[in-house]
Amino acid sequence: MELLTVIGVLAILACLVVPAISSGAMAANRAKCASNLRQIGQAILLYAGDHDGVLPVTSHSTGDSRVKLNGKWLNSIEYSWVYLLADYLDNVDKVRVCPADEAIRQRQILQMKATSYLLNDEVFDSEVYGRFQNLPHPSRLMLAFISNRPVSRTWDHAHCADWTAWPALTTDVAVDRHRTGERAGSRLKGSANYLFADGHVQNMQATEVKAILDRGENPWLPGG
Repeated sequence: MELLTVIGVLAILACLVVPAISSGAMAANRAKCASNLRQIGQAILLYAGDHDGVLPVTSHSTGDSRVKLNGKWLNSIEYSWVYLLADYLDNVDKVRVCPADEAIRQRQILQMKATSYLLNDEVFDSEVYGRFQNLPHPSRLMLAFISNRPVSRTWDHAHCADWTAWPALTTDVAVDRHRTGERAGSRLKGSANYLFADGHVQNMQATEVKAILDRGENPWLPGG
């Protein structure tokens, strides 16, 4: 009887401790991810300052082609925005990977010269908004997101103009990357970090993002 009592107590403690540990790990990864995005935001600002306000572009514009930049021919990997920003980051291989990504995904990102984060193609690949000084409402305009796309060096951008419905948005963005437990089919369990044009990073619940979309608001569109 005493043994059964001890086993019962241990089982109860395990039920209490395991969720707490999982929640703590999630919070730590969320904070590290937010730090990554803040560093990316600072790097974008510094890059624009060194290039007359011009923002780095994504593979949406460059694809797999070679591009001439400042008199030097660069291949598509070298021209990827995350590597254009490398000189402005302390450790590009650390910053470009979200710590909440699954371990296998993190390894793929490092091996394939990819990134966990997507830039807003409606900003960075726009002739009008591709200059920092032309960005409207910086405190409301989203610049970068956590990727839900397959790992690829050419998937470094989000197709924000296509986000007319929840499935389209969640195809691009891991709106629930920071969560405990299994992913919900609706993608409504959990949260994600978002980088805004003024440099601040905000953690938003997936339910909050869906509500914004359902209201017809478009903080990811410069003209929205």
